[in-house]
Amino acid sequence: MRNLNLLHVVTAVASNCAKEKVTHEEGLVAHIDTGIMFVKSGELSSPGHLPACKHTLIPKKLLLGIRPPAQSRRLNLTHDAVGQSATVKELQQTKEERAEVSQSNVVTLGSQRQRNKGRDEGHFAQMHSQQQTDQEVFNWTKQWYPIASEMDLDHAIPHSMMLLGKKLVLWRDGEEQWHCFEDACPHRKVPLSEGRVEEGELQCGYHGWRFGGDGRPTFIPQLRSVDEKAEQNACSSSRSCAPAYPTQVQQGLIWVWAESGGSAFLESTQRQPCLNPLKQSTPAEQFTSSYINYIRDLPGGFQEWIENMTDQSHVSWAHHSAAGNRHGPKQGYFKAISVEEKSGSDGGFEFVFDWTANSKTVNEETTFEFVPPVYSGFTVKGGRFCLWIYAVPVSESCTRLIINAGGNFPKPKPAPGLAGLKARLSPQPLIRTLLRRLRWAPHLQLNAVNDGDIVFMHQQTHNNRVALGTDFKGHYYTPGGSDRGVMAWRKWLAEKGSGGPDYENSTCGEAYRADSGRLDRRALLDRYTQHTANCKACSQALKQVQLARRAFAGVGAGALLALVAFLGRGSALLTAGPVISLAAAALGAAAFAQLQKLEAQFVFTDWVNHEK
Repeated sequence: MRNLNLLHVVTAVASNCAKEKVTHEEGLVAHIDTGIMFVKSGELSSPGHLPACKHTLIPKKLLLGIRPPAQSRRLNLTHDAVGQSATVKELQQTKEERAEVSQSNVVTLGSQRQRNKGRDEGHFAQMHSQQQTDQEVFNWTKQWYPIASEMDLDHAIPHSMMLLGKKLVLWRDGEEQWHCFEDACPHRKVPLSEGRVEEGELQCGYHGWRFGGDGRPTFIPQLRSVDEKAEQNACSSSRSCAPAYPTQVQQGLIWVWAESGGSAFLESTQRQPCLNPLKQSTPAEQFTSSYINYIRDLPGGFQEWIENMTDQSHVSWAHHSAAGNRHGPKQGYFKAISVEEKSGSDGGFEFVFDWTANSKTVNEETTFEFVPPVYSGFTVKGGRFCLWIYAVPVSESCTRLIINAGGNFPKPKPAPGLAGLKARLSPQPLIRTLLRRLRWAPHLQLNAVNDGDIVFMHQQTHNNRVALGTDFKGHYYTPGGSDRGVMAWRKWLAEKGSGGPDYENSTCGEAYRADSGRLDRRALLDRYTQHTANCKACSQALKQVQLARRAFAGVGAGALLALVAFLGRGSALLTAGPVISLAAAALGAAAFAQLQKLEAQFVFTDWVNHEK
């Protein structure tokens, strides 16, 4: 949990500070809204237990790349496993009460200032200045994140998910409400995602414990069969509860708040998910979608994928033949117009530019908008069409892209007479209607587009992690205006984003070979695991393609056998029987080959940039 512009200082309330011992770097000091805590020689102490030694503020931006032990990042003393100890009164503390706490801290520090007035007055002023800065730091965990498309999930089973390195389980109850828990049964820490949904509740597959939507157990079979009172006592214990995360559905996506517990459910009501404003404001009958919640888990860091989206000058080169054309008359054309930073830690930035991706498109003034934590939107001048992408940080080395596109295109009134009939019979609207019904078809196009970036993003993530903590103005050489969006993102990340989110578990390098660090291209470009297996439209289409391929293989084999039989009886090759058999065999072989190519587009297609 990161509220401060400091180096991963342990989250704790002042009243509990003296009770905890946390190993950490020596000499860290931090402000929190309920007090001040100091870390010295591995000990955490409250202002009332202020050690008589010098304390130095260490800004986070000076120490990027240094990570605390996992247990300190996970410590949260504001609530227990399900947050039941965090009372509404505590969570709704008024500004006056906060001011009283702050004043008490000043009094506590007073005695120390008497020992060395000059030193401590300067130190207190420094802490106050840092507190002002801390208010501008973005908190990555107190946010809504989209993690799944509702239309693509089987509502009858639990689903394993990951967000910020946290292993989660997503499931729907009998009242058609989605819930998200930590994916570990409180009993013996086995994954709840391997269980089932039974009678509208989540049941652990290991011992049969059942949980309601609030995370509390409702059934412990090993106790109920022996002592129902013991079961009641166990079910009422906070230790038996599964940590629950706030969840909601918006624009077809399931959103999860990145913190659990009672305080999280209250805090999550004060903020709304970042939705696309064009779709939100356009009547459904006027909004035409090109892509609807296409999701793919891609190797590469969250920072690198956002950076990739701020830079559209790469499209002609990295996506040649899929979305760009490096041989076009204006290949590489890109004119930066303006960059505007939004105020406050929750404000991102806008980058306006003029560009063309290939010879078929005219120069289009486009506005790129980043809204933290994960929204990137592209709006063409005039505001009638928008492409928006959520880049969700799954782990340190994996990012989930959720892509949508569409615009406000009211259906024109049909022209009267022959002209209207001709327009209705035109192939273009028929093709568009067919593509909307075949949701998997544009997904194959997006798979090809993403393939052009994956190898670059994967290796760039590795290179940047090696150089983590450096000034990106010195790390990158960016002489052109096309990189203004990139540097605006890196500037926001350093000044407001604390260098990026923390992750529950370190998973960096999972797609590398353990011994040599070489890229495994089949793992990097694995379309089936990254997309098809989790997309209802594509998984169903793949099954149909495989079924058709086997059918045409059978047709071809049968036709060849028939041809052999005809020839074996002495029939002439050009008679009806052999000719029909030969034609059927050729048709079967051709169809088989085409279906085999189509099947590969759902599973794995290598993308070698220099061969495109």
